[in-house]
Amino acid sequence: MSDTLSQQVWRDWPALAELDASVVTVGVFDGFHRGHVALVEAALAEGRRLGLPTVLVTFEPHPLVVLAPERAPRQLLSVDDRVEQALSLGLDGVVVLPFTRELAAQPAADFVEQGLVARLGVRSLVVGDNFHCGRGGEGDVAFLAAAGRRLGFDVSGVDLVCHGERTCSSTEVRRALAAGDLATARDLLGRSDPRIAAVVD
Repeated sequence: MSDTLSQQVWRDWPALAELDASVVTVGVFDGFHRGHVALVEAALAEGRRLGLPTVLVTFEPHPLVVLAPERAPRQLLSVDDRVEQALSLGLDGVVVLPFTRELAAQPAADFVEQGLVARLGVRSLVVGDNFHCGRGGEGDVAFLAAAGRRLGFDVSGVDLVCHGERTCSSTEVRRALAAGDLATARDLLGRSDPRIAAVVD
């Protein structure tokens, strides 16, 4: 496939050689709060700089649904709403990976080499500073940067975003909603969203 891409959604990794090269960001992106938007904007800037499509990788269901269902949070946005929000920000494509026990047990090196490199042709990876992937969360930013040096892609760790005294996170949005504080939830999200306002933990 060429380095241009009309907006596309994959419900698993793209086929081999379907995407030659891309800029990638990875995460759950539940809620698409200000921190998530900052991550996407950083990835889009990298895509423009390199002249490559920018792809977001997310997971369904939430990893905790598989790993620790008793601790799994109520989703702020459905996966279809997350995809819609991602594409509305200007991303070229979204990969929705089925989160299974097999994926959870996959070594981070395999996730990088067999997924990000082989299926997405990653040239630049943009993740949050607190991002982890692979078995036991072994794939942190330092691990990914070392893998990138070996495999030929750049890695950027984006700082967490704060708004006022709060860190913009899905957990903080849920706390605000549970307390009935819709104004704080809106501030953390950076927008009004009736789909999220209806969620109470």
